[in-house]
Amino acid sequence: MKKILVAVVFFSIIATLLFSCNNKKKKQAVPEEPVVRTETLIICGPDVPATEEERESIKEFINKNEEQITKYKHEIVFIDKIDLGIPGGDNWVVRLSKGRSDFLIVYAINKNGIEKSYDFSIFDIEQESNYNIMRDIPGSHIGDSTSSIGDFNGDGKNEIFEYGFYGRGFFLIIRGYDVEKDDFEDYCQIPFRLIDIDNGPAPVEFITYNDMYGFKVLYEQIELGLSYYTEPDPNSKSNKWFFYTWDKEQKKYIEIVEIE
Repeated sequence: MKKILVAVVFFSIIATLLFSCNNKKKKQAVPEEPVVRTETLIICGPDVPATEEERESIKEFINKNEEQITKYKHEIVFIDKIDLGIPGGDNWVVRLSKGRSDFLIVYAINKNGIEKSYDFSIFDIEQESNYNIMRDIPGSHIGDSTSSIGDFNGDGKNEIFEYGFYGRGFFLIIRGYDVEKDDFEDYCQIPFRLIDIDNGPAPVEFITYNDMYGFKVLYEQIELGLSYYTEPDPNSKSNKWFFYTWDKEQKKYIEIVEIE
């Protein structure tokens, strides 16, 4: 009787094992869902500095997918990841080509590709001044251009600083991203004058004045339309230094005082 009981138990175990193996084979035989392969972007997160491998990956992707490059044969001469507060992906700053007035493009890029992009003009230092007017400008300088990116107003977010050399005048511009408008806003647009293109000093200097942090600018009065002045205008602000600081309430830079 014991022999019969042992035999029954033995065959039951064997049958269970065979059934389990067959079940596994059936599960393995079921074909998996097809894998959709897409172009892989190396993304390491907004708080992690970009590696050279990551820069090359994003550069290659932009070269293939940015119309301004594929259509107009522009060249990427600068690329880096700098957080400007734009949601939707890592923020990448790219300069296309090189010349008097080229393109600075800010992208929000995630693993699915380009989420957003914003275009700005950009200028070369050597085209405008032999003296390095960017030498003491804080932030991350965009190559040898007259633009830099940093937290200029102390609000915890990065902004874009620009010496803009436009046909109607030279302008100091600081702009930042506005989440509500989903666009960049000019925090200031102040006309300035180059003092001496060979010897300087720079027309803008970031300083602390009476416990306020901001910058002083050598102001250049911009006359709109025709000017009939035969003598210098006594009320003109031209060739005078003015101090500006950030106003949190107005969300812009305001003029405080004339300064030496």
